[in-house]
Amino acid sequence: MIRFWFKLFYALKFAGIGVFMPYMVIYFIRKDLTNAQVGYLMSLTALAGIIVQPVWGIVSDKFNVTRLLITIGCWVTSGLVFAFTLTDRFEYLLVIVILSSIVNAPVHSNLVALAFSHLESRGKQEEFGKFRLWGSIGFILATAIAGGLFFEDNLELAVYIYCGSLVVLGLISLQLPDRRISTEVQWADGFKLLAHNRRLRLFLLGVVCLGITVGIGDQYLVVYMNELNATAWMIGSTVAVTAMPEIPLMHYAEKFIRKYGLRITYIVGISALPLRWLLNTLVTDANIALPVQALHGIGLSALLTVGVIYIDSILPKTLRASGQAIYSTSLYGLGPSIGLFIAGLLMSSRSTKTLWIMCLFVSVIGCIIVNRAMEIDDQQTIDNHQL
Repeated sequence: MIRFWFKLFYALKFAGIGVFMPYMVIYFIRKDLTNAQVGYLMSLTALAGIIVQPVWGIVSDKFNVTRLLITIGCWVTSGLVFAFTLTDRFEYLLVIVILSSIVNAPVHSNLVALAFSHLESRGKQEEFGKFRLWGSIGFILATAIAGGLFFEDNLELAVYIYCGSLVVLGLISLQLPDRRISTEVQWADGFKLLAHNRRLRLFLLGVVCLGITVGIGDQYLVVYMNELNATAWMIGSTVAVTAMPEIPLMHYAEKFIRKYGLRITYIVGISALPLRWLLNTLVTDANIALPVQALHGIGLSALLTVGVIYIDSILPKTLRASGQAIYSTSLYGLGPSIGLFIAGLLMSSRSTKTLWIMCLFVSVIGCIIVNRAMEIDDQQTIDNHQL
């Protein structure tokens, strides 16, 4: 029954995200904000979590409040997101975006920590993908429906649905098993993770580069399809297509890892991202652009499944929430905040093609850095065997 609650949480969490998040840029644009202002809001959505995510992780590990942070985060975020509907003023929206990002920051990393804690007790950490794939299922179903239902003139309804999903998620979180840490965790332990681990620092640098492109892709895909004169149903279908490959890839992630190892599985997966950005710069037909976006799901399946397994495998279990918070901050916080800030400036006078060119170069650099970091891990393993 516990596995059911985890799967239901992931399904509903990403269904709510799929209903509103892909249309967030359009939603703010329709409030008569400038492209630069939208860029600031979107970058702050990610930036606000950069500082607080690691802090939330340490709080979770030190005080054993992993599940509590998830529950509170869902319910408070629901109220703050609802406040989007109450104002069109940039200054007020700025404050709401910052606050909602802060309180929502611990939800994802703490959910991952709970899932790994549950799986570890059964010796099945590599089955994490079978939990996470339900998030992709929820996202696909939600975006497929939301595209035709909300895009034309009902985006505010999407906000209400997203808020409602967060309330229900808070209730579901009460059914999840909490984790207990027997070893005392010090405040400095979480911060020492980066200071004393060169491999982790290099790996996260590469993840930040990839996060820059993922953040832009998530928020400007709808804008890109709109530039290609795609219909509302096609836009919804395109967003859904981005997640479709995640389902089979996450399901079989355990087998890929056992056969090829973490590094090869991860690098092959994230290499789909540069290819996607290259094709986005070349494609000008919405009918062709639609299937191209499936490459996104290949890259994300690696980032969201293999990446979190890798982080869990190289860090102490007592700092599980802190480790996942740092990874999540790099992928969803620092990377997207940089990318979306730059995107807001570039979009003031250019089309999305400029964004995809930038994403292409940054993602290639990210793949190279990540591969180098994981090679250090492989070399250390070889050296240990030789000793």
